[in-house]
Amino acid sequence: MIWRGYRVSEWTCDVLMIGAGLAGLTAAWAAAREGARVLVACKGFAGADGVSPFAGGVVLYLLPEDDEDGFLQEHERLNEGLIHPEVLRRVIRQNTSLWQAWGRWGAPLEREIDGSPRRRWLRIGGRSHVPRLAVDSMKMMQFLRRLALRSGVRLLEQTCITRLLQDAGGTLVGAVGFQRQEGKLVIIRAPAVVMASGGCSWRGAHMGQHNVMGDGVAIAARLGAELASMEFCVSYVATCSLFDSHGQCVLAALGGKFRNSLGENILIRHGLPEPAPTHQLALAMVLELLEGRGPIQFDLRGISENERRDWEERFPLVARGLRRTGRDIFAEPVPWFPGFTGSIGGSGGIRWQRLGGETNVPGLFVAGDAAMRTPVTGAGSGITFLNLAWAGVSGLWAGLSAARWARGYLAAGPEWTREAIEEGLKETVGPLERRTGFSSRSLLRQLQQVVVDPCVNFLRTREGLQAALSRIREIRRETEMLRARDWHDLACCHEVRHAALVAEAMLASAVVREESRGWHRRLDFPNRGGPEWEVWTAARLRQDGADMDFEVQLWLPSSLGTEPPEGADDLLRE
Repeated sequence: MIWRGYRVSEWTCDVLMIGAGLAGLTAAWAAAREGARVLVACKGFAGADGVSPFAGGVVLYLLPEDDEDGFLQEHERLNEGLIHPEVLRRVIRQNTSLWQAWGRWGAPLEREIDGSPRRRWLRIGGRSHVPRLAVDSMKMMQFLRRLALRSGVRLLEQTCITRLLQDAGGTLVGAVGFQRQEGKLVIIRAPAVVMASGGCSWRGAHMGQHNVMGDGVAIAARLGAELASMEFCVSYVATCSLFDSHGQCVLAALGGKFRNSLGENILIRHGLPEPAPTHQLALAMVLELLEGRGPIQFDLRGISENERRDWEERFPLVARGLRRTGRDIFAEPVPWFPGFTGSIGGSGGIRWQRLGGETNVPGLFVAGDAAMRTPVTGAGSGITFLNLAWAGVSGLWAGLSAARWARGYLAAGPEWTREAIEEGLKETVGPLERRTGFSSRSLLRQLQQVVVDPCVNFLRTREGLQAALSRIREIRRETEMLRARDWHDLACCHEVRHAALVAEAMLASAVVREESRGWHRRLDFPNRGGPEWEVWTAARLRQDGADMDFEVQLWLPSSLGTEPPEGADDLLRE
């Protein structure tokens, strides 16, 4: 098909998966096993895209004989509340059965003599006794890719989705986008969409985050979906200055010490546990640097040779990169800094109403980092073990729910709207057709200067937030006049446009929460609030002609549906 001189490929499916990380591929497999025709659209290579391949293989694995209640209590305390205990309990239990099934099917897990998954126990993120599975993340993603393909899932790689389409009644009917390597537009007809495209790190420095720009979150928001807990999208993770790194939480559990320029242990200085929860460590590092006691060094000399080799096996990409620097960080402490990771270590995302991933937009489901994770991770960070658990379980549930929705909708007969497709394609190619306009690289740099600065977005005040919000709105309006040099730059233009909208939702939500907890720190409200703040925020985009802003309201955890879709365990027993 040709549209205004552009080549167009058309696809039809029952369920469209946007994103091909752990959540997206799990959802695709589940929907296909439920009988749906599934198409996965991702910006890169399915199974090697986003942050999942670099997660380090730290995944929670509780068994029925473990102290589940004790874990929940410790987890909620260290993450400073806002967890939904029943949701977390269901995620933990489903996660165990999911990884057991993957193990039976050949997933690359360490195993005991009897073939069961091997558990490792560590003090991680301030938690005293955490059972985790040792997983090779890269091989795990290859396994999930093969699992999806064997189930009949089709892959549409190197594809950027730019807009979701609705019928006259507001129900989803598909999406449009483009293939940047082919230089071709894409129209996808699908009555159900699972948004599993990841969070937003505003092109953070960490592995896998170069294209994690909040695309799905922004696209859903423009369609009318609510965004929840966006004030917590401001995570920082301790990062080696020599090389983009992850896995520091395990190094800290093995005995690594963060020391300031005076040689002091900064966690002891700030009265924090060792190892500290990720958000508390980030706060201590930022304060030390602002108060002139930097640089911060990570002293790993107390880690044994056997422990070092084990860590290098668990984090092979990081170990390889560090070796190439020619420095031995285990023998010679080097500076580390708080590296910005945005919502990846936080908990904000698209609001879901039930555990099947259903949103307030009919036909739109959400899973993984694109979804709000506050019910599971609370106000702090689940980056050490719960993010992978959430990704797999939420993908399983969303895939089942989307397949069942599509089956019912197709029986009623979908109505495609040509007008919506036309508008979507025009919006997609807009930056390519402009003769003049802003550079995506320039606007991204301006966006990062506001979002990443800890003096603005981590140590917050009302005045600072409102000034930052005003600047972000200016940038967001300028993103409507971006100019793309080619198809690859077109992808960057849409990413910056999406990231600006996500930043606006984050700051607008941060203004509303007048307390400090977890990743959200208010200098003008330095203490954790009372019972009135045991609530979540929900931001919804309001449009008045060409202008738009976010309206933020508070909602009670009791309104959340906690029943997962039926049949998940049956699927895992097959």
